[in-house]
Amino acid sequence: MQRIVDQKKMTDSLQHRGPDGEGFYINQNIGLGHRRLSIIDLDTGDQPIYNEDKTIAIVFNGEIYNYIELRNELKTMGHQFRTSSDTEVIVHAYEQWGVKCLQKFNGCWAFALWDENINQLFIARDRLGEKPLFFTQWDNTLIFGSELKSLFAFGVPSKIRTELIQLYLSLSYIPAPLTFFQNIQKLEAGHYLIVSGSNILKNKYWDLPAIDESSMLSDKNKIYDEFQNLFSDSIKLRMRADVPFGAFLSGGLDSSSIVAIMSETSNHPVETFTVGFDDKEFNERDLARQVAEKFKTSHHEATFNSSVFSKALKEVVNHFDEPFGDFSTIPTSFVCEYARKYVKMVLTGDGGDEALSGYPTYELINFGQYYTSIPNIIRKIVPAGVNNISKFSRGKPRYFLNRTYKVLSAFELDFENGYFKKLRGFPSLTNQIFSFR
Repeated sequence: MQRIVDQKKMTDSLQHRGPDGEGFYINQNIGLGHRRLSIIDLDTGDQPIYNEDKTIAIVFNGEIYNYIELRNELKTMGHQFRTSSDTEVIVHAYEQWGVKCLQKFNGCWAFALWDENINQLFIARDRLGEKPLFFTQWDNTLIFGSELKSLFAFGVPSKIRTELIQLYLSLSYIPAPLTFFQNIQKLEAGHYLIVSGSNILKNKYWDLPAIDESSMLSDKNKIYDEFQNLFSDSIKLRMRADVPFGAFLSGGLDSSSIVAIMSETSNHPVETFTVGFDDKEFNERDLARQVAEKFKTSHHEATFNSSVFSKALKEVVNHFDEPFGDFSTIPTSFVCEYARKYVKMVLTGDGGDEALSGYPTYELINFGQYYTSIPNIIRKIVPAGVNNISKFSRGKPRYFLNRTYKVLSAFELDFENGYFKKLRGFPSLTNQIFSFR
């Protein structure tokens, strides 16, 4: 009975992640709990989900985008399905391929799968860490969840690690596998855990591939065609849902391109959402409206200002549970709450700059190759002059000069150290972060 109570406390703390239902699996020394946000298979997709004889049980957060193709493949191998959910595909994929099933999935996930046949727990996180997963060993028990608050609800102490304050001030976040709390870890992206008895084994199943530049495509037309095919296919796969969905639209290239493909694919107007600001310098509503008009979307706008800031900030702090310095999460939280009135899921342009080198940092890396060819004496005079001028400046000019000084100083370092120096945070602390690795 106590185990059920503990599981209930944990899932109750995550009700905001899954408001559509809950489910539990309790068997001797294993307990799994789940809160459901229904996206696929609304009628029979409740979790936990099992294999035919219920010797395998899974709880799953995320989505397997290629689940239809995998289900058809598994059917040809003799597997039988009782639901049309992507969760059940994971169960049968594990039966067929074991932990190597991770190589078959196209999607984002954090799941825990119990195999009663061998008394083994299999916990995995997706390749890039889109879905969160925290775990700890406490009171002779392995405890894990999608948010830190679920571990605290179980009774895990929330003792902070003051020695990580310096790391946070340098990076503006706490990198995996660390967390801001003692004895609690993040499972790294592209990793899985095998838990058998008191033994816990962590393995990496994926990493960024090594790139052989000599074998890369060089024909521009082929590159464009390949990217177009991959891009379009990724969006079409993500539009597989049994609930209303839409897109965040900023008017930038990333989100606008996604809305364009969605409009070509959807048989009804795409629901698009834009958050605007009273400050014209940050307001992108006009660009978003142009895109919405071009693709005839059902467009919605909300304004983020001081009157809603406090509530949005509290929401962000509550959901992250540990320090996180990306201020863009505050308006993002606001537009998520706004969009929820109309749809249950959205596509966004997040990740486009990382994949296509869109941030100014990437352009500066190329510029740095030319900068380092300037005579050494000039490279010393210019940054020093910029730094001195910034001390007598205020507001935006000082911000610009400080960033310029940071960038110019970074060019004198090797790639890794230079990259960290350009990171947002307290530059004077950046050189100290390597001691935490």
